[in-house]
Amino acid sequence: MKRTSVTLLAFLLILAVGSGISYWVYQKQYGELVAEGRSQLDVARESFTRELNRLFEPGPAVYEAVTDARLSERSEEEARDLFFAIATGPVRRTRQINGIFLGFPDGRFLHVQDLVPSSKSGFAGGLTRRVIDDPDSRPEGRWLQPGDGPGLWAEKQIEAAPYDPRERPWFKAAAVTKHPVWTKPYVFASSGSLGVTYAHSIYREDGTLWGVLGVDLSLASLSLTLLDAANTLTRFDDLVFATDLAGRMLAHPDLVRARPSEREDVEAFLSRYRAEESVESILIDSVKRSGAVRVVDTKEGAYLATKSVLDPNLAMPISIYLAQDMDTILTEADRTLLRNVALLFIAIVAFGTVSFYVVKLGVEVAARVKAEADLVEARDTAEAATRAKSAFLATMSHEIRTPMNGVMSMAELLSVSKLDAEQSSMARVIRQSASALLTIIDDILDFSKIEAGKLDVENVELSLMDCVDGAAEIIAPRAEEKGLSLIVDIQTDLADKRLGDPTRLRQILLNLGGNAVKFTERGEVRIRVRALPTRGADWLRFEISDTGIGLTDEQRGLLFQPFVQADQSTARKFGGTGLGLSICRRLCELMDGRIGVESRIGEGATFWFELPMKVMESGVPKPEFDLSPARVVVVGLDPSEAEVAARYLQAGGVTDLAMRGEVGRDPAPGDLVISGTFAAPEDAERLCRADGKLALYGGREQLATLPSDIQKRVVFRISMPLTRPKLWDAIAVSLGLKRSDEGDGERRPDLAFAPPSAEEARAVSALVLVAEDNQTNQTVIRKMLSRMGYAVEVTPDGLAALDALARGGHGLLLTDINMPEMDGFELARTVRREEADTRLPIIALTADAMSETELECNAAGMDGCLTKPIDSLALGSVLAEYLPQAQNLRRPANTAAETGANTAEKWDREIFDPSSMEEAFGGLNDEAKEFVRSARAVWGTRIEEIAHALANEDRKSARSAAHSLKGAALSVGALRLGRIAGDLQSALDQDDDAMASIMVEILQPTLVEFDETTEKIFAVRGQEA
Repeated sequence: MKRTSVTLLAFLLILAVGSGISYWVYQKQYGELVAEGRSQLDVARESFTRELNRLFEPGPAVYEAVTDARLSERSEEEARDLFFAIATGPVRRTRQINGIFLGFPDGRFLHVQDLVPSSKSGFAGGLTRRVIDDPDSRPEGRWLQPGDGPGLWAEKQIEAAPYDPRERPWFKAAAVTKHPVWTKPYVFASSGSLGVTYAHSIYREDGTLWGVLGVDLSLASLSLTLLDAANTLTRFDDLVFATDLAGRMLAHPDLVRARPSEREDVEAFLSRYRAEESVESILIDSVKRSGAVRVVDTKEGAYLATKSVLDPNLAMPISIYLAQDMDTILTEADRTLLRNVALLFIAIVAFGTVSFYVVKLGVEVAARVKAEADLVEARDTAEAATRAKSAFLATMSHEIRTPMNGVMSMAELLSVSKLDAEQSSMARVIRQSASALLTIIDDILDFSKIEAGKLDVENVELSLMDCVDGAAEIIAPRAEEKGLSLIVDIQTDLADKRLGDPTRLRQILLNLGGNAVKFTERGEVRIRVRALPTRGADWLRFEISDTGIGLTDEQRGLLFQPFVQADQSTARKFGGTGLGLSICRRLCELMDGRIGVESRIGEGATFWFELPMKVMESGVPKPEFDLSPARVVVVGLDPSEAEVAARYLQAGGVTDLAMRGEVGRDPAPGDLVISGTFAAPEDAERLCRADGKLALYGGREQLATLPSDIQKRVVFRISMPLTRPKLWDAIAVSLGLKRSDEGDGERRPDLAFAPPSAEEARAVSALVLVAEDNQTNQTVIRKMLSRMGYAVEVTPDGLAALDALARGGHGLLLTDINMPEMDGFELARTVRREEADTRLPIIALTADAMSETELECNAAGMDGCLTKPIDSLALGSVLAEYLPQAQNLRRPANTAAETGANTAEKWDREIFDPSSMEEAFGGLNDEAKEFVRSARAVWGTRIEEIAHALANEDRKSARSAAHSLKGAALSVGALRLGRIAGDLQSALDQDDDAMASIMVEILQPTLVEFDETTEKIFAVRGQEA
């Protein structure tokens, strides 16, 4: 025991002394090597600064040449010729110069650039001059290229948009200062490369501005310069890159080394280096002061790093970062430490078995500690990735839901207007598509739940036919655009009422069907549903087949994995995230099913999935009426469509059925002739002479553009896809058993009431109080409530609403969230504080559909939340629930509301959608037009307020004006203007100045677009009135 103790003590003493000596030697060498590394970095930093100053020298050099030539004192023609003489050489010879130009205060413009060839326009590219010498009559200017002889330039015909240099950021910035100006990096339209513009004003002797010189400098050469300088000044393992003063990556030697395909999108390539955990991002965040040298720790190791900022008077103000790997700097110290450790190890081994076991135990403990540390690090990394994914999905959901709310609301209002059957069908498809998309967004948000096994599936009664046909209706428009046939083939003897999850079933069908259409250029897509008798009566097999590009064995192996596509070129050509098939697989597994694919390259593919869906009712779908007396002739359908149509008709009870591939010379008689759209004019003539009634099957666009003589003969239009309900309805109409829906829109009896007087409503506490600061929104909500039969009182803010509530008689409070004086949250809290026994229902009106907003409304004491633009059905539900005492006060309106114009004018409904005005005013009448004009009268002032506030860096005022513009525009149907204002508001909330600047620039053109569109619409509607 004593010997063991002595041995152990000696071992520990040798270990301590040896370790101490090794540590002292290591620290001494560490300090010397780090000091040497600092000195080398200082030298390299100064050298890099000189090299990069030379890169930007062409900008100031061209300016000196132009000013030395005294162009401002010469005639217009002499100045133009001399400018081209000075600028042409540098553009031709200097690789970093993309172009040199002169802009004048009167709008004239001179430009020399080396254009990139364009395969679209056939333009050969090359050295080109642009001259805008008459901006009033020819704002696009003239284009000149070298002619046949030396010094000769010939005019070329190049399509170009008008150009005004005075509206460009480089001109505006340089015109107000006598110092050089460097723009923020951006992508040049002429070459597609990333670069900056050097701009410098030129003044006459009398002090007035003569013009602004600009030089476009490509930053592509910056990465090459960094690589050349790095190879000369630093070691192969050193790190060099450049950013702007805000930390945006501008150049990296890796860009030069990258493959050509990777260099096509410079900004995307460089953005990888600003990832949160990249070495470059950590260096940018750690080294703040120019000239400072410090050690920075990263996950890839430690670096000795420094930073240099270029002088803006000599070059573009950018930051250059240099870093040396500490492992390289400390190589000698590590080698000495390793040698000392080896000697120490030999000494320890000499102590025998006891020392060996001690060392072995120490190694095992260290390994276990390291493993635990690795596990902790892996856990932290996984948790960080999960948080980042959740934040991304939440943001994406909000960004997508905002426009989708508009799509669904406008589709709903469209369905109220006067539509023919085909238009009503298209409106239904819009609503179904939007609803399906929102459902898919919810599924993507639940992807993490799927991974964690926490997503539950429903097991409710559903209609198999409705689910499959509904999914096909959503897919059909895209198939029509590509000229594909879409066939729904459901086994006719299958029971329709089953147990399952209709949302998940529809999602899988939409995903697989959408993919089939996406990857098929010609032919057909077929959705087939069959029983699986080998697995029992409750099992069904769904197949989605196409005649598309097909898959190789290797590609099939990559399917059904998250964020993976069968071929990298797929994403470039067809788009998509690679997430859909993975979700389909997980959903099938959750529903106790399975999924797979069968395919050969060039022969199409069949994706299939099998699900257990318990039969609830054994009966199969049957038509509403007895169709057995009908004589039906089917002509002009594709063989696949004709075969399915025959089975569907026979399943509906039709026995007298004739199938013809083409229209014959003597059309067969029948009660109903079902024909595909005509292959030739003579087919139409023959069918018009046929006995019986005519139903046409085809694409929506084909059916909507039929000649008038054909339209008179057609009693029913069957849009793709061909389904049992459509065929059966066509026969019922032909037999007179059912009325055609031609010309009928959805009736809205809930919008056909007149309100009581305010005194009548106040007497029974049925008066609706609205707190809304935006006058446009006030008018819309007032009109909508009036047409629903409710008396309303409107106040401009929370304080006024409190005063109104003090007078009594109110049964419901609708309040905006953002208002002056007192916002909606404070108003709700005040009401709850001051109310006595009777609780007043409070509903929020907000444009923000985020769950956080709804939670904040609940916390303030509100009873619910409605999103803008207001859904009239949702509003009606709220009124029926919270204001039952007002129902008996509503009385029918004296006249029927106008449901829309008699003509379907064609314009972009994103620019102006009159649905909300028609709903609020009963039509786009003179009162509605005047309301739109009065609302629009202040929008120009709002846009000016936004621009002025941003110029003065007053984000609060700019956000307030943007919020006001958004609400007013959306309320009258200026959807595009309202959404741009909303995007501007979001950019200001996120301190994204670059995006805010972009949004401000397009506000005024969007307003002009709105003015031009409404002027034409009002003129047409005025004539109809």
